[in-house]
Amino acid sequence: MGKKLIKNLVLGLLFTLILSTTALADSGGTKIEKNVDGIKVDLVLSSDTVKTGDNELTIRLYDEKGQPLENANVKVTADMPSNNMGNMNMDNSKPGAIDFKAGQEKGEYTGNVNFSDKGNWTIKTDFTAANQEKMADFDIKVADSGPNWLIIGGFLGVVVLIIIIAVISKNKKKTSAA
Repeated sequence: MGKKLIKNLVLGLLFTLILSTTALADSGGTKIEKNVDGIKVDLVLSSDTVKTGDNELTIRLYDEKGQPLENANVKVTADMPSNNMGNMNMDNSKPGAIDFKAGQEKGEYTGNVNFSDKGNWTIKTDFTAANQEKMADFDIKVADSGPNWLIIGGFLGVVVLIIIIAVISKNKKKTSAA
């Protein structure tokens, strides 16, 4: 009886953890479109919510005919407007240009941007296409990253499982000693 109960509890806990992982997983992301002199520029965020810390961003470039622009030089700067900084540490919010590298698809360029504070940010994208420098700005809202509920939930699940196994083992020892 004890082994069957433990097996059922373990399977139930694993099932719960798998479902919670699916529920807490980020969605496919968000795309913001701009048009600059006939060139379509898409900013693709890796999730629906941009959070403080490192975030993977993707820039996609398309010409007037909708064809991907390859071999573009893409630099991105994340800047927090001064009217949004309040009492924040200005040194942490200073922009630094990030060279985006060619992605997996044609016309796609990816890089990681670190947002030091929550609030409104401007993603300034400078790119060279057909020997012409162009620029597109995207306004995004960055949220506080908060705790990682998936890790916390997994840890709590393991602790509960250990407690259940300990209680069952203790009860089994009591019944076999009697």
